[in-house]
Amino acid sequence: MQMNSKWLILLITLISSCTAFATDLLEAYNLALTSDPTYLQSVASLRATKQNLPISVAQLLPHLSGSANSSITKTHDFDAIQQGLTPITTVKYYKLSLSVTQTVFDFAQFSTVGASYSTSKSADAQLNAALQSLMTRVASAYFAVLRDQETLTYARASKDAYAKEFDQVKEQYKVGVKTITDLYTAESAYDASIAQVIAAETTLTDDKENLRVITGQYPESLASLSEDFPLVSPQPHDIEAWTTKALKYNWSIKAAQETANAALYQIRTQFAGHLPTMQLQGGLDRIYQNNIGGGRINEGPFTQGVAISTDKTVGVNINIPIFAGGAVVAETRQAAYNYDASKQALEQAIRNTINTTRQSYLGIISGISQIKADKQAVKSAMSSLAGMEEGYRVGTQTLFDVLNQRQNVYQYQSNYARDRYNLLNSILALKQAAGTLRAEDLQAINGWLTVTKKTKKKRDIFKDQ
Repeated sequence: MQMNSKWLILLITLISSCTAFATDLLEAYNLALTSDPTYLQSVASLRATKQNLPISVAQLLPHLSGSANSSITKTHDFDAIQQGLTPITTVKYYKLSLSVTQTVFDFAQFSTVGASYSTSKSADAQLNAALQSLMTRVASAYFAVLRDQETLTYARASKDAYAKEFDQVKEQYKVGVKTITDLYTAESAYDASIAQVIAAETTLTDDKENLRVITGQYPESLASLSEDFPLVSPQPHDIEAWTTKALKYNWSIKAAQETANAALYQIRTQFAGHLPTMQLQGGLDRIYQNNIGGGRINEGPFTQGVAISTDKTVGVNINIPIFAGGAVVAETRQAAYNYDASKQALEQAIRNTINTTRQSYLGIISGISQIKADKQAVKSAMSSLAGMEEGYRVGTQTLFDVLNQRQNVYQYQSNYARDRYNLLNSILALKQAAGTLRAEDLQAINGWLTVTKKTKKKRDIFKDQ
């Protein structure tokens, strides 16, 4: 009975682990690697695309095929009886054929191999881009939950303070110290704080669902960001250097470049419709024939016995296109237009990368200053609130002033939470744009979380760039 209880507890634990998880950023990322449908779909699709290269190369290699035919023919010749011959004759026929074809010159196939090679390199770049995108999506969803949790904590603390204030005003109103206006003002502020809590709870629930979509499991509790996490600035401290690095290493740009190269090869492939092709062909036929009986075949005497013959053929097949109704010209022109489109896609990728790089860099620089200002603003607002509350008790401040300042404290706290995670997202976005985002970067940020604070040394995410 005791063993059954242990197994029951283990089963409940396993079921719970399938529906919810308590984790840090790295664990969430590892879950997403094996369960995020967007990333896994990209992996499968890009792997399929890479198979175009061996498929196109196969067209240039020898094609070997074989066949086998057999037949049995029986002939009844009633006139053969009068001549003293056997009326039934049997012919057994077997033929084994082997043929080989080797491309000597086919410009379309050569160009297709070049296009497939570029497409394969583009698929590799897209796969790296998809992996980096997964890192930023996991981190962004993770940070959104942490931000919402902090905002909800601030909202609940604010609601409790408004509730306490409202209760005090109600008691003072009953004894005639406060007016009905004071009562309505306090009640209104309390009701608004309830709405803030509800909104914060809804946002938190939604963002947990967004994280579940990526990881496949509902987050029960997450490691929070340490209050003293390092405010690291980009190294090198030069926006142009980061832009140059992004233009050189960004995976989306590399993928667009290879896609444009493949489109250029496609023009050559279509133009090859004007050019001749040459193939070397060979064949080998092995024929076995066994004649049984003694009749006549085609009015001649029937020869009994086995006959074996071998036929060999070697030839060159040259195909010269003359006129295809204008299809080759139209297809070549179409390929040229597709190449122009791919060049514009490359230009768009370059511009987007430059824009993201510069915005992320500036976001880090301004984010560091913003966090410092937010932290000071929260401290000052809370000191001001304490002073106003004291002034309200002695009659130098109004209830409206106190309630308004308390709302300011909540707003500053929310801004502080928002700007901290915006900074982390900007850091990851900058490294993604530069093509240098790695799992080690998530590990570095993971070291800034409170769960790993005692076991992992904080390090600069921009180290060894």
